[in-house]
Amino acid sequence: MSYPTVLMVMDMQRDFCDPDGAYARHGFDIRLIEPIIPTIRRVMEAARARRIPIIATKLTVLTDLEGRAMGLGHLAQLRPWMAEEGFRAGTPGHDLIPALPEPDYVVRKWGYSALYSTELEKLLLALGARTLVFTGIATNGVVEGTARDAVMRDWHVITLSDAVASFSRALHEASLLNLANIGRVMTADEWLASLAVSG
Repeated sequence: MSYPTVLMVMDMQRDFCDPDGAYARHGFDIRLIEPIIPTIRRVMEAARARRIPIIATKLTVLTDLEGRAMGLGHLAQLRPWMAEEGFRAGTPGHDLIPALPEPDYVVRKWGYSALYSTELEKLLLALGARTLVFTGIATNGVVEGTARDAVMRDWHVITLSDAVASFSRALHEASLLNLANIGRVMTADEWLASLAVSG
């Protein structure tokens, strides 16, 4: 069976979103993230009811045999504290937030693009996906990064403007402009209405 549309839920992890998560501990304002959580939940529930596959991504920091971070790449300079903590597989902070339904698939990723050096491309091809619908965080990070890579691989991309967020409103708004230049940007209600029309 082929699934032409796939819902992407990007990096809605406790280390990003929870008050006691790694980002909050390092001074990031998670209040900018909180408003999108009910919207993402509603979109996920609608996708599940319509048999639209849901893929969640999880930023993951790899560790060596001694438990030290390895392969951080650009994150080593951007978020140097990740060398010591956060986003480790098997820790509570690595988990998806419990406020959202369970996705159908989970893909670990290492930086701004969930298509780079991951199994996501294989999974999308196996599902027969043609359109990727983006929700999650951050608009200017993995959402835009993955959407750009997806367009280069001939997928259509839709970004739900009220179901994505960043830790900076200015960067969020700038990325929505960029995303509208490579795909479609609409509200969650507009996308859900389009599902109803398509039957």
